[in-house]
Amino acid sequence: MKKLLVFAMVLIAVLGLSVEVALIAPAFTSTFHVTVANGAEAQAEEYGWTIDLVAPQQESDYLAGLQLIESMLTRGVQAMSVNMISMEAMIQGAREAGAEGVPYFVHNSLVPLPEESDRYVTAYVGYDQRKAGRQCAAKAVQLLIDRYGEAKGQILILQGIPGYHTTEREGGFREIIELFPDIEIVASQPADWLRDMAMSVTENVLQAYPNLDVVFGCSDAMAQGAGQAALAEGKDVYTIGIDGNPDAFEDIKKGILTATAATQPYEMGAIVVRSMKKVLDGEEVPHFIVTPTVIVDLDNVDDFM
Repeated sequence: MKKLLVFAMVLIAVLGLSVEVALIAPAFTSTFHVTVANGAEAQAEEYGWTIDLVAPQQESDYLAGLQLIESMLTRGVQAMSVNMISMEAMIQGAREAGAEGVPYFVHNSLVPLPEESDRYVTAYVGYDQRKAGRQCAAKAVQLLIDRYGEAKGQILILQGIPGYHTTEREGGFREIIELFPDIEIVASQPADWLRDMAMSVTENVLQAYPNLDVVFGCSDAMAQGAGQAALAEGKDVYTIGIDGNPDAFEDIKKGILTATAATQPYEMGAIVVRSMKKVLDGEEVPHFIVTPTVIVDLDNVDDFM
């Protein structure tokens, strides 16, 4: 199969045909996925490639996501990268891409598919989401120590749609917080990655816990929504998210968001396309390509904007 792929790429180069690839997101309702797509598009343009950036209307529409994968295969793309909330959609997509001999990348995830499907995955490109959760928790602990002189306080966790991303981010966060018995997680509620929903959930929790200290959102959008809710209620609540989106940096400057684990989504998208090129040029790439994360707050946000 690899020899056929290399031959096909040589033929494309000789005939002057353009390369067409695809990036399929769970939806473009999140700034994170838009930024990943922007990075991928910029890198594809640099190569003179055509890139199809597609996504369902909603992240929970797994069937539409699978249909987009199938549509891109029918279209004849030469490589694709997929990020879906549904593991089943990812598995089915890998099998169908494998059957067509199309390099299949998974972005924004380092969790391998089951062995029988993993063999069809060329590479996983993403950050260590559990580690990012731990980084956010360490920031929360430091903020509480700064506030009280000791590690104590109340925390709300805002979850995304159930799946790997929420499990890893919340899991890493809890691993650290559970080391401090005087820090209480008073609630952990879904906000489905949505800013407006996070505002509503935070408003309700603040009614029950008016002394809430920290909100950890499993995405920037949810943490930003929590920040808006806290400001509207006149509450001094620290808000911490994960993504490192451009609008999150702006909200840090405005005092709406306290900090974020910046995952550099633009660079992630660019890395996906660079990795595709290496594979289409006949080169090997690591099966797991880890992208970095760093905590960004008011002290260093200007370095990232």
